[in-house]
Amino acid sequence: MLRVLDCLTQQHDYRLVVLALGVCALGSYAALTLLNHVRVTQGRSRWGWLAATAVANGFSIWATHFIAMIAFSPDGPTGYDLVLTLLSLAAAIAVTGFAYFTAIGGGLPMRALAGAIVGAGIATMHYTGMAAFHIDAGFIVWDETLVAASIALGCGLGMAALAVGAGNTTLLHRLQGALLLTLAIFSLHFTAMAAASIVRNPTIIVAGSAVPPGWMAIGIAIACLAILTLTLVGVGLDRRDRRRTAAFVRDIAAARKAEEQQNLLIAELDHRVKNLLARVAVVAQRSRESSCSMDQFLDVLNGRIQSMANTHALLSRGRWKGVHLADLVHRELEPCIGVRKATVEGPDVLLPEEATQALAMVLHELVTNSAKYGALSTPRGRVCVHWACRSNESSHSVLTIQWQEIGGPQVRAPTRRGYGTSVICELIPYELGGTVDINYVTDGVQCRIEFPLEKAVGDDRPTDFSGSHYPLPSDASHTNGRILGAV
Repeated sequence: MLRVLDCLTQQHDYRLVVLALGVCALGSYAALTLLNHVRVTQGRSRWGWLAATAVANGFSIWATHFIAMIAFSPDGPTGYDLVLTLLSLAAAIAVTGFAYFTAIGGGLPMRALAGAIVGAGIATMHYTGMAAFHIDAGFIVWDETLVAASIALGCGLGMAALAVGAGNTTLLHRLQGALLLTLAIFSLHFTAMAAASIVRNPTIIVAGSAVPPGWMAIGIAIACLAILTLTLVGVGLDRRDRRRTAAFVRDIAAARKAEEQQNLLIAELDHRVKNLLARVAVVAQRSRESSCSMDQFLDVLNGRIQSMANTHALLSRGRWKGVHLADLVHRELEPCIGVRKATVEGPDVLLPEEATQALAMVLHELVTNSAKYGALSTPRGRVCVHWACRSNESSHSVLTIQWQEIGGPQVRAPTRRGYGTSVICELIPYELGGTVDINYVTDGVQCRIEFPLEKAVGDDRPTDFSGSHYPLPSDASHTNGRILGAV
């Protein structure tokens, strides 16, 4: 250990050592960034990115070695054999390329094996490069123990580097892997340099064909530029992939949410359609049972289905959030009311869907009976509809609707209870938990309806309607010129 530290501090220019460290770290990060990009790439482009990864790491190992060699200060002239120098670069690229090919297709054991191969590539490059190193009047003798230790350090740290940095795409894991890979290259280099001892031999002369250190500096500068370029490309690709991945995740989440919303809407639609069809089937069956002829059956059934359709239109206009009671009363009275035939007044009440459908059926039967037998069957008759809300002890409000007929023929209680009367008396208690009290007073039918509401009074409409005027709704079906008013 002391021999390695002595080699590092006494025989090297520390400024160039720092430069070598920076080049090594930059190249290691570029290699792992590109390697992670290779792992998610498919097709022919994967081979191109694998080659770029091998070149980035091979150049960084090679440049680190020769910058550190330029920092090495032996006595006397030095030079480099061009063929062996280029062969050392080719060895670094080839061996690390094979290592990364091993890493991209496997799990942790394969990545660890690839890291060991990377360490072998570092050792191959280093000792080939040292064979290219010529010293005037001297040659190198190696300490086998330190040589073995250098290879072990390179392989061990290389295994750790790829185990950490090649299996994850997070920035933290890449930085940790790059640090370990930098340590693998540096520890192998300086341990191997400590294993080298220069033996002087005056008969050895540096060949004239050897590359001087100045030319080596130019070659290393080109290699550094290549590493920097590959690093920037790798970082750009990584950022682009991260943006695409984030966008893809957002798109998947949005698509999943849209699918869930669609399924919810389909289920809600299915539920409503089933309820509507069941209601229509019951209405049709009970209407047939209470009808004396086919014409009467068709007339009664048509009126009841038309009332249901009008209620559906009101709910649809309000996006199924509710219907204002005034709109519902107006829509049910409209087919039977001429000018100055009804009084409608009360606060602005927003009915939920269930209450709207049930109350619409009850109002339709009241209007139909009044048009056939009650106040709406004579020119002087009229109908008064009043409602009010009060709070009870719970969080609900209680809605009270008063229906009263005036000026019609003398009222007689029915001798039998038909379907319409059953709807009036039984539907509200059954579906809304309310009460219905109908009295066949001689002057006109009176009906009192009560049921609870969770939210009784709306906020976005006038709070009162006077008995002399009823504001028509804004949609086209309410603009036919009819006005509900007091006589």
